[in-house]
Parts: sequence; C-alpha cells; structure tokens
Amino acid sequence: MELIVVLTILAILAALLIPALTGYIRKAKEKAIITEATDVWKASQAALSECYALYPESFTDPAPSKPPCRFATYIDDEKVSNLGRVTNAALNALQQNPNDQTEVNTSSRRISRQVLDYLDSTKKSDARYLFTAPSGKNTWNTTCNAFLGSNPGSREVLLQIFHTADGRVVAINFGKDGYMVTIIPGKKTTCVYNGTSLNSIG
Repeated sequence: MELIVVLTILAILAALLIPALTGYIRKAKEKAIITEATDVWKASQAALSECYALYPESFTDPAPSKPPCRFATYIDDEKVSNLGRVTNAALNALQQNPNDQTEVNTSSRRISRQVLDYLDSTKKSDARYLFTAPSGKNTWNTTCNAFLGSNPGSREVLLQIFHTADGRVVAINFGKDGYMVTIIPGKKTTCVYNGTSLNSIG
C-alpha cells in the first residue's frame, strides 16, 4: 500500500514537472537561436556597410532594367519599397563555388561574399552555416521546416536580408531548428517555432 502511495505521488510530481521542464527547454532554445540571429544581423550590417563604402554603384547601377533594390516587404502592415534582398540562393551559389560569376558586381553578391566571410562560412567543408537552396523553394513567406525540410542538418539555416540602397539592414529572417527569428531594427525581435518569414514582392 505504501509503495502505491509513493508511486502515485511520483506520478503527480512528474505530471507537474514535465510541462514546466519542457517550457524551460523551449525558452532556452529560443534564447540561443535569438543570440545566433543577432550575431548574423551584426555580420549582415557589417557586410552591407563595407560593400556600400567600397562599391556604392553596385546598389543601383549593374542592371538598370533590373535594379538590385527593386524589392518590397511589409513591416507592421506597412509596405517598405526599394529594398535589396539577399537570400540562401546567392549564399549557396558562393558556398558551392567561390568563383561563381553570376551577377558578380551586384550588391547581393558582394554582400553575400562578405556575410559568408564574417560568419566563417566561405568554405562549405568547414562552414559554420550551410545555406542550402532547395529547388523550387524561396526564403520568403515560408516556414523554416517548409524550406529546409523536417530533418535539416545541424548547420543548415535559412537567411533572408532586406536592405536599403544606402547600405542599411531593415530586416532579417534567420531560420534554424524549426524556429524563425525576425529582427527589425527598433522593434522587438521575435522567435516563433514554425513561424513564417517576411514576404518579398518584386
């Protein structure tokens, strides 16, 4: 009888503690991913500042019929236009082949090279992050799991950077382990499991 009482008490304690422990683990995971995303935001802004200082023409001139800063997104239901965009596609192309010449003089490719360098991800073999680019999938208006699949590698991430024509980051999405972090300067950073990245227009 005493054993049954002890087992019952243990079962009750487990029922109370497991949800609390699960919540603690989730919050710790969110905090770690936000910290990573903040580091990526800093690297992105540093890359943009450097590229704009050295090659301001690449933000406007390379293809007048298809200018680099031709995109838009919505932030707090307000459309923000004339933005440049860096996504996994450009980052992946340069990880696969550092000498890739596609759009070589555009701001997107110049920024991508610097972002990879700052994140110690230039060489695919020992990259801190792998910027995979699944065929037929976009980094915008998607969840981390929809883009990377339900079982991505530990280094696989989604990155989307929106920037102005004068070299300022206005928003990034950083997706990893199913979480989507959105950083917009001046606003609260969000981290949502299975959250959706910002949409891109243009």
